[in-house]
Amino acid sequence: MTLAAEDLNIEQRAIKVLKWASSTHGIKASSNGTDNYGYIWARDSAIAGLAILSNELTDLYQPLKSSLVRLQSASTKHGQIPSNILVTQQGEIQKVSFGGPVGRVDASFWWIISSVLYLQKLNDNIFKETVCRQCDAFFELANCWEFNGKGLMYVPMSSNWADEYVTSGYVLYDQLLRYWALTLAGNFFNRDDWEQKALEIKIRIKQHYLLEAELTDSLYTQAQQAKLKSFEIGENFIASFSPGSIIDRFDGWSMALLLLLDIPSKQTKDKIDKALKTVLNQTNNKGIPAFWPPITPDDELYKALLLNYGYNFKNKPGHFHNGGIWPVVNGFLVTGLTMSGFKSTANLLTDALNNEITNCITEKPFTEYFDFYTGEAGGVTNLCFSAAGYLLSALAQKDAAQLKSFLLPGYAETGSIIAKVKPNVQKVVGQIAFSDNKVVAISIAGESGSGKTTLSKIVRDILLEKGLKVIVLHQDDYFKLPPKQNHEARLKDFDHIGPHEVRLALLDEHIKKIKQLTSATLAVPYMDWVTDTEEVHHIDIEGTKVVLVDGTYTSLLNGVDHRIYINTTYQHTRKNRINRNRETVTSFIEKVLEKESSLIIAQQSAVDIVVDDKFMPLNNPNKLKTN
Repeated sequence: MTLAAEDLNIEQRAIKVLKWASSTHGIKASSNGTDNYGYIWARDSAIAGLAILSNELTDLYQPLKSSLVRLQSASTKHGQIPSNILVTQQGEIQKVSFGGPVGRVDASFWWIISSVLYLQKLNDNIFKETVCRQCDAFFELANCWEFNGKGLMYVPMSSNWADEYVTSGYVLYDQLLRYWALTLAGNFFNRDDWEQKALEIKIRIKQHYLLEAELTDSLYTQAQQAKLKSFEIGENFIASFSPGSIIDRFDGWSMALLLLLDIPSKQTKDKIDKALKTVLNQTNNKGIPAFWPPITPDDELYKALLLNYGYNFKNKPGHFHNGGIWPVVNGFLVTGLTMSGFKSTANLLTDALNNEITNCITEKPFTEYFDFYTGEAGGVTNLCFSAAGYLLSALAQKDAAQLKSFLLPGYAETGSIIAKVKPNVQKVVGQIAFSDNKVVAISIAGESGSGKTTLSKIVRDILLEKGLKVIVLHQDDYFKLPPKQNHEARLKDFDHIGPHEVRLALLDEHIKKIKQLTSATLAVPYMDWVTDTEEVHHIDIEGTKVVLVDGTYTSLLNGVDHRIYINTTYQHTRKNRINRNRETVTSFIEKVLEKESSLIIAQQSAVDIVVDDKFMPLNNPNKLKTN
């Protein structure tokens, strides 16, 4: 078979796959029509919708809306969207399915995600009302699926895209989709309750699956908590758990969503990136499997695989969900990696995806999956979500910021945030006198998440533009113990919390040495959050004109000339603290912040410049917010 040149172009062929499957009645899973792949599926239509909307394939907007409208018309009174529907040539719904042995949890979340993104693109008030009602109903149903009201849904085996795999109970993939749907809908419909629920779920994800917080108040049993003390994310991964099991298999799609949704800390992201590179090498650069390592016949889990299939058994080792390499998963992984700044790994994976798709584009284009061991194409071809995954990855590599701002509401590049508040900061800088003959030291204090580091960066950049050399010191590097060790000390003794945790005297001494300029360099501490160790860095201080010191207790320093305070409380900055991903916000952390808040408020008499949460100077420095 000879293909036209445009059909050999992977992007153009991917767009054709979407067009071939589309009609005025909706978007089928595949134009091939094999078995029920000729039906309109919620998941497949939604993912196709992400590619259609982000790539502005305007001629496919109407088929996308038709899919969304028809799926919604077949939903239950509790808001659950069907897994798939069969639509006649006249546009009538002939058959409705919510799944095989159990309904599909992910179908409704995917529908909400795609519907809200559609509404962000197109003004449609009637559909907007429908989507809002559907969100209300389904989010309430999802709350019921928590069973214990503790933030994570408990779902049965076979209830999502990996319907013939072994994950069940608290399944990571489903929690991530719920978080994404709540975040999108909360932002679009201005529903603070949905956004707050999303933040709660994010905290629970970081605690239970990424192990970024202590497990004492977790959903794990005592025995599981003991086992997980030696569990290292990156070397292992938690795809799902229940009171009787932990499925510690790497889950490619969940890893992609974690990165795309910016949930892990930087340290955990680095571990995920390393794990992906390792398995890419193990597959000889064929791609990343859906789940790995594959479950083999000598594994106890293989018995569950043998019992869980529909038409025929597909999950032999290296096939289908059991180690199969799915283009849609790899497309999302490239997208997540690119958005997280792991461009080298994204490029390697893009090369792998291009090679696999190109090798079979003539006979088996945009197939369901590739064999883990041989790379042979398997499953149905011309799949819309395989094509959509590729289109998302291609767009991410062209313009990651644009795609991120579309997929994640409220996201803004750091540069755009700084541009908005920079005029306010210039007014702050205008209140300070600088001299060629004297080094000026400025402290920037405030509660956790208030923006101390951001304000410090903007002040530094403004002063650099004026030709002044600036040194920035961070209180976080002057704690007596590294971060994790200090957290453990706080857990053992709550009185450990306070200014005495910090080597303020050493910080004052370093400010003094910079002011005196008796040497060209200065050895300062640096806390490594990854290794939880303290290092020593040597910085060049010759010619310094300004020292900026940011941190909670920096107003207490003796050697500073001006003290800036960001006037906001830890309750108001809760969303910022969660989103910066440095530590997971648990009930204990909240107690720590409450104590710190009272200590910080006590410093107000020392402050001479007060700014609000947008860094605008306030007229009365003595009117500080309290809790």
